[in-house]
Amino acid sequence: MESQNDGVNDIGERIREGRKSKGLTLKELSESVGVTPSFLSQLENGKVAPSLSTLRKILSVLGERMVTVLQDETDEKKFVVKANERKKLIVSDKLWYEILSTKNSSIAMFLMYLEPGYGSGIDFYSHEGVETGLMLQGKVKIFVGDKEFVLNEGDSITYNSTTPHRWENIGEKRAIGIWSITPPSF
Repeated sequence: MESQNDGVNDIGERIREGRKSKGLTLKELSESVGVTPSFLSQLENGKVAPSLSTLRKILSVLGERMVTVLQDETDEKKFVVKANERKKLIVSDKLWYEILSTKNSSIAMFLMYLEPGYGSGIDFYSHEGVETGLMLQGKVKIFVGDKEFVLNEGDSITYNSTTPHRWENIGEKRAIGIWSITPPSF
């Protein structure tokens, strides 16, 4: 895995580029997202890592999705993602993703790595589409609306992602899962 700082710097740079392309100041973006301008500045400079829910809020204001932030325009004509060429989205040293699908408008597929005791945050979130996942390793609790599901190695789940949801690793080892979202609203 890349070092945490490499991923944080990459996310920060992409957020800065997106903010500037939208003509937003740090203050304007921070007010829209509910964080301080100081936090955004530190994020853009690779000094801090956002929670997944904060990152989603930032990207939503910027009109971006996490998957598309990592996909270059040149990926559009590709059909295969080689294992050693996967794009990584490192949210923190506790949560990171490897993008498995090439750029398209129908589906996004990725590997999720989640350390014990960490999750998507305390806030539920929702987005367009349907999500499905398969646990390769570990134990994750997924909250979908008012229901809770515990997934162990080999278990899978499918749910409408417009229903508010969140998740956390309740096991003692790193959780690894393959997830797909259609359309790619992640």
